[in-house]
Formats: sequence, C-alpha cells, structure tokens
Amino acid sequence: MKEHQVLLQLQQLPDNLKQEVLDFIGYLFEKHNLAPSKPKRNKKKYFGKYRGSLKSGLSMHEIDAQLTQLRNEWERPIS
Repeated sequence: MKEHQVLLQLQQLPDNLKQEVLDFIGYLFEKHNLAPSKPKRNKKKYFGKYRGSLKSGLSMHEIDAQLTQLRNEWERPIS
C-alpha cells in the first residue's frame, strides 16, 4: 500500500480512531525494535530577509511618512 493511500484513508477516520492508529504504529515500532524517525524540520528562516530592518534608527513617524510616500507612488487611478 502506498503512503498516499494510507494518508487518504487516515483522513477519513474520526479522531478517536486516528489515535488508535497512532498507538498501533507505536506498538509496531516497539515490537520490531525500530526507532521512529523524527520529522525533518524545514530550517528555512522565514523572516531572515527582514533581519535588521527594525534597527534602522527611524522613528515611527519617519517610517509612516516613507510608507505613505510609497503608497502614493504605487497608487494608480482606475479608469
């Protein structure tokens, strides 16, 4: 059976049966002396590109003025 099929069937189960499936998988790991692999975490830093942007030394008023200027530059009249 393919993983995709297992996941599709698992999604259709009610929550209490999903817990039973999880318990059974844990039992199989113990029975066969297997170590469950930890899910790989995506180490991508989502906010890395913004690092240091808040340390610009600008006041809130200066930031608001810059944002207003940018909005005015990008706004286009709708015809």
